[in-house]
Amino acid sequence: MTYEQLSQTIATARQLRDALWCVTMVVVSDDPVFLAAFAESSFKSHLLLVQKTKLLIFTRIPLHQLQTLPHLHRTLSRTTSLVAVVDDTLPVFRTKVFSWLPFTDPESRPLQVASWTIDQRLTFTHPPDLFPHKFLRFPHRPHVIVTAEEFLVQVAFTVDNPTAPEDKRLTFGGIAGNVMEMLSTIMNFTNTFQEVEFTPGPIFLDITRNQWIDYSPFVFMGNYLILAAHGRPEVDPCGFLLPLRPKVRVAALKTLLVACAVMLLLSFCLPSHMQEPCMEDTNTFNFVLVLLQDDIKRTKSRWWWDRVMLGVWMLVMVVLTQSYVGNLMSLLAVRYIDQPYQRL
Repeated sequence: MTYEQLSQTIATARQLRDALWCVTMVVVSDDPVFLAAFAESSFKSHLLLVQKTKLLIFTRIPLHQLQTLPHLHRTLSRTTSLVAVVDDTLPVFRTKVFSWLPFTDPESRPLQVASWTIDQRLTFTHPPDLFPHKFLRFPHRPHVIVTAEEFLVQVAFTVDNPTAPEDKRLTFGGIAGNVMEMLSTIMNFTNTFQEVEFTPGPIFLDITRNQWIDYSPFVFMGNYLILAAHGRPEVDPCGFLLPLRPKVRVAALKTLLVACAVMLLLSFCLPSHMQEPCMEDTNTFNFVLVLLQDDIKRTKSRWWWDRVMLGVWMLVMVVLTQSYVGNLMSLLAVRYIDQPYQRL
């Protein structure tokens, strides 16, 4: 009668899990036979193989006795489950919470994730997550058995087996092979294509298969395009500033100041037998007029280097202004088209 009731309960829980996809089951028992039977029945019915289905077992059975129960380690290590071992023999009531890591030996000690006492309440030995994500990466690099199906872009072939030089092993190229290679690297396991622990697919969904396997979220690859209209052509009102960047303008002003300073310095460093020079004797103000594209003033300069520097400055300004005019005409001839989407 107990086995019949257990089967009915697990069948009802399986229907609830299929409907909600996220179920937490709590089992309270101090009977080792019942826990072993529950572990075997839940494993055969695939009740707990979906990661979002969680199991929490409360028991007074000591940990070393739990490790000897048949089917319990297989169920707890491959599901998102915890075991809370209650110890009420001590003066201080205490409960330890354990998690069985996947693909470990039945004799290996489980991972303690938390403990509870009346005084300290719930304390965590690991990051504060009662159900740790133990399937993200395996610590001991286990070997799992997988399968796949052949179709147009996925072909099965044999390669040399590195563990047995005279033997061959089956592998797949295409989507299944690529997915398995990425999973084995990220999750830290090795694999062999045979009858199976799991499969990367593609496996079509049907009712019969759903009784024996649990489907994960789909792996889907597709090409999507985001289409948007171009902006309307428009003239940039600040377009006259585009040909020359701010650094070019600053460099031109600095050059002007340096040239004027050099002119004044040279004019005041003449031999002593000559009369004292003045500002009107130099071409200093003509440098500014050349920069502003204005007529220069004729001066009675007494030094040849004065006229040479003015000529060099005029040549530099011709190159700079002609470059500016040409770039400005090009920019104003082409209208600016705004793009509506420039970032995510």
